[in-house]
Amino acid sequence: MNTEIKDTEIRIVGGEEAQPPKPRWPWFVGGGLLVLAAVLVGWLLLRPKAPLPQPSAPSEEEVEEVGNLVPDLPPCVVVADTLVDSVSFRILTPLNAVAELHVGPIDTSDADILMALQAADLRRDNGRIVGAFVLQGKPLSWGLSKRGYCAIIDGHLSIGTADNSPLFEQATETGGDFFRQYSAVAEGQPVENSPENQAFRRALCMLGGRACVVCSHSRMTMDAFSQSLVALGVREAIFLVGGSADGWVRPGEGPLLRLGAPPSKHKAYLNYLLFRSL
Repeated sequence: MNTEIKDTEIRIVGGEEAQPPKPRWPWFVGGGLLVLAAVLVGWLLLRPKAPLPQPSAPSEEEVEEVGNLVPDLPPCVVVADTLVDSVSFRILTPLNAVAELHVGPIDTSDADILMALQAADLRRDNGRIVGAFVLQGKPLSWGLSKRGYCAIIDGHLSIGTADNSPLFEQATETGGDFFRQYSAVAEGQPVENSPENQAFRRALCMLGGRACVVCSHSRMTMDAFSQSLVALGVREAIFLVGGSADGWVRPGEGPLLRLGAPPSKHKAYLNYLLFRSL
């Protein structure tokens, strides 16, 4: 047999009969592999997951360290809106600022004042301050009409609820500030109050270790507002004068953001809680 290949010819090496047969798995082996794969995927998806570590509540020392001081940040008021059960609230958090009380008109051109809000209520009969009030160590009013209090001593702001607080005397002895208001939240629990009218509400709060002011965007009873504060995570809070009471925030370089109406007439004891740049 002539096996030589001419220049015009090609030879096909092997054919279908020359290829080695492909291995064929029995049907039950392939089905078993599919079942095993399905079981493995199901176990990966449905296996119990280890719980994520939950953040622990900060200790008093940690809260003290957090405060309203933030290094490498200019003095400012952070304005944030949030919802609680479909009700809108605004949270105003001053950073790198110190609180103080003020009585009388405020110079709104003073760029060092970041936020101003009416603090203690005034009597309707004589216009004097309701409850104990100390301004730079000088008592202007006495009495326990409301159990909530705010003390500002050596630049440190404290909020609490008590019939008698040694911080009143300490404020008079150290040149500090002190005023009384309705308590809203005490130790993380809402405080019930007798007034049941609905109004725009404001509260001075301790939230996440920082002092802030929470304002409602809608009219609420005091009790409903207190419950919303607790839902936000507030630990301590006292009411500030709400409704259309005077108040404003200085957001950066822009114009003042009004929170209420300026007073229509002069009131000798109209008082404010200020936050001033450090």
